[in-house]
Amino acid sequence: MLKGLVVFILFLSYGYAHDNYYYKNNRKTEFHPASKQHSNINYYQNTKGYLFGVTDTLIIKLKDAHYLPSLLNTFDLSLDKVLGNDLYLLKTSDKNLTIDTANRLHELPYIEYAHPNFVKHNIRR
Repeated sequence: MLKGLVVFILFLSYGYAHDNYYYKNNRKTEFHPASKQHSNINYYQNTKGYLFGVTDTLIIKLKDAHYLPSLLNTFDLSLDKVLGNDLYLLKTSDKNLTIDTANRLHELPYIEYAHPNFVKHNIRR
């Protein structure tokens, strides 16, 4: 019963979330939308000025793979590719939900980590 309540609360917060952070090494990294945009990629800039893009995919590492089917169902995700042992590339239903979904997943106790599959650009020196 308690597990169902937690999933329900996460689902409600998932529907209304618009996070301005992502997790990097278990720490929140803040960002803001960048002026550069693309039809398949949302671009953002972190507080250090680094530009990165987010598509509709995210990477998760589970502590136990048996949670995968319920995560796919609860968060309206699809399995895009198995990357390794308990490591998955998942696809969201909307690229605008990728960061929020990754954050909600990262906060679950049975997820080792979750983050968007970032599109990064080379920096010239």
